[in-house]
Amino acid sequence: MKPMPFKNRPNIGADLLLAEKLIQLGARPPIVSQLCHLTRKQSIAFFKTVQGQAPKQGMLPHDHQWAIRSAFNNIHASLFLSMIEDIRHRLSTPNLDATLLVAAYEIYSNVASRMLADRQFIQPNSSQHYPLDINRAWYLITLLSTGDLVFILCGRCHARYLGMIHPDTAFSQCPICDVWTDRSGRRRWVSAKSKNHALNKPSAR
Repeated sequence: MKPMPFKNRPNIGADLLLAEKLIQLGARPPIVSQLCHLTRKQSIAFFKTVQGQAPKQGMLPHDHQWAIRSAFNNIHASLFLSMIEDIRHRLSTPNLDATLLVAAYEIYSNVASRMLADRQFIQPNSSQHYPLDINRAWYLITLLSTGDLVFILCGRCHARYLGMIHPDTAFSQCPICDVWTDRSGRRRWVSAKSKNHALNKPSAR
């Protein structure tokens, strides 16, 4: 559906305030356009106004296995999507809107900043930026909505974490209980990639 012109829209002020907040959190124009009912041209122009520079070019995050590539990724994805699900449940709103995304991502950012301050949660050679930016967070919501990502309750620690049900990948490993430390002191997890590699590795004769 084509966005309504500014002059004919009764809630344009609220939409622009949400668009500004999304852009400040790092959202790119395609997401702003979809959630705030702006055209692509309007979103790009507004992005330049808010950030003082042109938006990043290229595709949005679209790796459907990102949440299961490491325990670190899984913890952050599970944390954010748990917030989305809890807010949806409390507000009885099944659909994603800009207000919901902003609220959940701001809570996630606050919690993630405290997690990153604890060394045990910092991935080696990583920056202090949040591992889950708002653009990837938006994509993960679509995977949860389509059923590719599902929540699983660990029978040992009772944590709620993300597993995957996908034609190419079926995966379920608790990012807390199924992590161990190798001889070099690095934390290890059976990711989907390493699990598939082990299954496809030819057996010794």
